[in-house]
Amino acid sequence: MSRSEWTQTLGSIAALGVSYAAAFWLLTLTPHDLGPLKRLGWMAAFFCAMGVGVLFWAKILALAAKKRNWTLRDCQYISMLTIIPGSILFLAGGFGWNTIIPVLYQAIFTGALLRKLVFPNAEAMGPFEREVPPTMFPK
Repeated sequence: MSRSEWTQTLGSIAALGVSYAAAFWLLTLTPHDLGPLKRLGWMAAFFCAMGVGVLFWAKILALAAKKRNWTLRDCQYISMLTIIPGSILFLAGGFGWNTIIPVLYQAIFTGALLRKLVFPNAEAMGPFEREVPPTMFPK
């Protein structure tokens, strides 16, 4: 890896750490005592923190996917990896459905963004087209 790739990867990891810290802190706040406008601001801040996590998880996994030549299906399934650190951080504050649902949404959106980053023209194939296996004599 070149120096710029290392810098980008370390910056993405730092952004992930800040994103998880912000989301965990926002989940420890009790939104029930907030007014409607404050609750709306809390939701916006939480979704922004989760969005930053999705973006930087997808950037980190896209580097690995391009280097290892992952298939489209591999890119969709590897996003489940994001559930592990998310569940450790979010379930540390206690079990609750309000913490599991954002972790699942993060995995789903990370997979969708990773697929777009690695295979930008995958929509042209259609949802039910299978990947063409490599042949010995290409056309």
